[in-house]
Amino acid sequence: MLARSWDGATRAEDGNEYVEYLRRTGVADLTATGGNRGVFVLRREDGERTCFRLVSLWDSLDAVRRFAGDDPERARYYPEDERFLLALSPGVEHYEVVIGPDASPSTTEGRQLAEELRAIWHGDAWHGAALSELLEGVTPEEAAARPLAAAHSLWELILHMTAWNDVWRQRLEGQARREPEEGDFPPVPAPTPEAWAEGQRRLQDGHERLEARVARLTATELDATVPGCEYDARFLVRGVIRHTVYHSGQIALLKKAA
Repeated sequence: MLARSWDGATRAEDGNEYVEYLRRTGVADLTATGGNRGVFVLRREDGERTCFRLVSLWDSLDAVRRFAGDDPERARYYPEDERFLLALSPGVEHYEVVIGPDASPSTTEGRQLAEELRAIWHGDAWHGAALSELLEGVTPEEAAARPLAAAHSLWELILHMTAWNDVWRQRLEGQARREPEEGDFPPVPAPTPEAWAEGQRRLQDGHERLEARVARLTATELDATVPGCEYDARFLVRGVIRHTVYHSGQIALLKKAA
């Protein structure tokens, strides 16, 4: 686990307002990012200044990049930060967490399941290449092609996975959802580079949002019956993992066939 630390300061009279602004911007985005394990905002009064230290905890540096961008060592700022802060420090510091509070028993299993979802997309997937690796270098024409006449195209599989990831996340959030509104296998758009890039972006975004929700599941939530279904959330999440692995294998075969 990694800790990301940022320091800043405001005028003393702006301290309270900045806390609320920080809650709406940085803290909200940090906690919504897949792989984030929590955020601490520390405050200290120093004469005419109010000093802040923001510490966020992360599964990995790849997870940090989802929030910070390609250069995780650079600080991320928001439009009104310049109005509040006395200086905009360009960098942050990262630390390896070697001693920390034990993970809560109520969230440990959810985090373990989320880590498996993360590995399927980003990491050392147990079944073979991770999904992000499989999609590297695929052109729009290749994604829309049908090298196996009786099989779905790679693009169709991407849209199918994206649609169902949204349904499963909404179920875990307490909504009684059935099939995706756009259908089991949504129609493929014209094979342009822009449409293909957007399809991949939506898949990654939906996967990370689902992963973040799974990481927050407590033992009680995992045991609870999913709204509108006859199984619990634990069964659903394990099914999501199997579903993603199954279609990742299909994508690998389609790439070879092409």
